[in-house]
Amino acid sequence: MTKFEKNQIDVRGDGKVILYHRPDVLSNPKWQCRVSVDGSTGYKVFSTKTSDKTEAERIGLDKYFELRNKVEKGGSLKGKTIRQVFEEWKKYVLSRITNRTSTNIEKNTIWVVEDTLVEFLKGKRIDEIRNSDIQDMIVWRYSDEKYNLSFQNKEFKYSRKSQAKSNGKSRYSISTMRSHRGAINQFFKYCKERDYITQDFTFDIPKGKSNPRPEFSLKDWRKLTTFMRKWVDEKSFFKGTGYDNPKTYRERFYLQHYILIMGNSGMRVGEARGLRWVDLESVALPNEEERLLLKVDGKTGKRDTIANPNTEEYFKRLFDFRCVELGISKDKFNLKEHIFCHPNGKLIQSYKVGYKTLLDKCGLRENNNGDYRTIYSLRHTYATMRINQVPIYQLAVNMGTSVKMIEDYYSHAKTKDPEFARTITKGNQIGSSRVLPF
Repeated sequence: MTKFEKNQIDVRGDGKVILYHRPDVLSNPKWQCRVSVDGSTGYKVFSTKTSDKTEAERIGLDKYFELRNKVEKGGSLKGKTIRQVFEEWKKYVLSRITNRTSTNIEKNTIWVVEDTLVEFLKGKRIDEIRNSDIQDMIVWRYSDEKYNLSFQNKEFKYSRKSQAKSNGKSRYSISTMRSHRGAINQFFKYCKERDYITQDFTFDIPKGKSNPRPEFSLKDWRKLTTFMRKWVDEKSFFKGTGYDNPKTYRERFYLQHYILIMGNSGMRVGEARGLRWVDLESVALPNEEERLLLKVDGKTGKRDTIANPNTEEYFKRLFDFRCVELGISKDKFNLKEHIFCHPNGKLIQSYKVGYKTLLDKCGLRENNNGDYRTIYSLRHTYATMRINQVPIYQLAVNMGTSVKMIEDYYSHAKTKDPEFARTITKGNQIGSSRVLPF
């Protein structure tokens, strides 16, 4: 018996489960318990939270068998820290990447868990986490202060958001919080599968409907596309003298066609990022017309999507530009090259900076309600403009989403008496494997 324990009881008679009272507690003392297990060093010390001896013995024995089972499966008595388990999980996730780039996984899944769960709980052991810890983490993580700090992350270069007061409400959108919950649940699923934890945790999100990024109205879309024609050819200036800058011209030319393609195809950002020339095909219609088919791979896996008529012209311009840039003929072009690439062929990861600069310059960064337009607004623009022309089911299939999502987020754009003048593709489609380099 140590000086920190009194009234010891050896429950099993082998020193593995010891009940005792703390000597500094005089009024209605609760039984404390110290458990050790063969095959593991150290002790597990905890309060039984009861002054009833029989109940305390039951609790102590239950914990002993739980810990013994854990050790027999390769675990440790005290458990790993959340940081240790996170590093283990991170290696596991990165080793299983399939259809998304490492950068996206690190930013949207791994970074979220590290910046949220790991930062808040820090050195806490994984088996000591309680649901109350998760609730405290939610309050901390989605505060205004944390909101501002999150977008100053240097590694991923997040944009700084508005510093305006939020009137007591979290400035995180519901969809962002759901995304964070999904990443954290992935981590806890891994922990349960490896017997690091047994408890399920509650991650409550305020009720409400996620608001999609604001789309461009037809008027604003025309304003944007008209502005880009002159903007691409603008001269650069140095000390008041204008000159042609090939680097600037290329960046603007590619961004212009990226916007036109995104707005006419409804692709997700990740799907466009991975698109290669070999992923372009044509679909022949009965009236001898053709439509451009894009074989994309992204959030929902591999799928085919049909672009609006004449979208192939935007791809052709990029293709011709690239051939001239490389100084090669079309028959020698590497069709496995990514469409949106740097001069050296390296994949362009993001157009966020150039896109924001462009919208600021033509006065379209915000809509009439003061909501910021993002690159994802191009997908919403496609859906909003097509919903009055295409049956909802066909639109959902073409965008790789559900009918419910289309109804929830784009029904506001559907007129009361819609006239379905045409569908995405009329009649039966005849597939063609003819690749389009042009």
